[in-house]
Amino acid sequence: MKTRKKNITEPKMMLLLVCATEAEALYFSQMRKDCRYVNLTVMQAPEGKCNDLESLIDYTGRQRSKGRFDSAWALFGFDDVNTNVAQVKEMEEYSAKKKVKMLYFNPSFELWFIMHLGAPAAFVSDIAPLRAKLEQALPGYSLTPEYFLTKGLNMHIKLFPRHSTADLNARNYNNVALAATGLKATTMPDFNEDLTAICGLADMSHNQKVRR
Repeated sequence: MKTRKKNITEPKMMLLLVCATEAEALYFSQMRKDCRYVNLTVMQAPEGKCNDLESLIDYTGRQRSKGRFDSAWALFGFDDVNTNVAQVKEMEEYSAKKKVKMLYFNPSFELWFIMHLGAPAAFVSDIAPLRAKLEQALPGYSLTPEYFLTKGLNMHIKLFPRHSTADLNARNYNNVALAATGLKATTMPDFNEDLTAICGLADMSHNQKVRR
């Protein structure tokens, strides 16, 4: 009588992403669904309780321990948590102790969308002029939950064909930001590397049509 072989498949690693705002969480939830990242968990930080960087890191650290995640990221635009370059630098050691990685955007999360259109030639501290370009390229655009639940319901899948370009633009723009401020403008390329290592390559085979 033959004996049945045991299933020795290794369990998948788990990745946690805690977003400072609901709009950001909705966008990355689109990404999770579009790319079939089944071992990615996207959360929104409790509204009104994580308005500063330390609180956001603490909350992410607690969720990482509670869910036994292998990797955890706290996502924020500088404007989300009223922070600056000096404070982010200061919080790097604290964040590491909490086993939380910071996924940040200076000055705003909207910088990631801008990277899909092209990287600025010089460091930009005011997001307003760049936001105007977004509004022109994406009719009806606004960084609000309402947008990502209505006109922006397919925002991620529409931008996805330029994802690699956006990542490269972000890396090049980080060199500009480092020279101007001593800190990267965004750690999105680092997150992308972790995402690929843990969740694998995006599976877009089921996304043949995009709702308008």
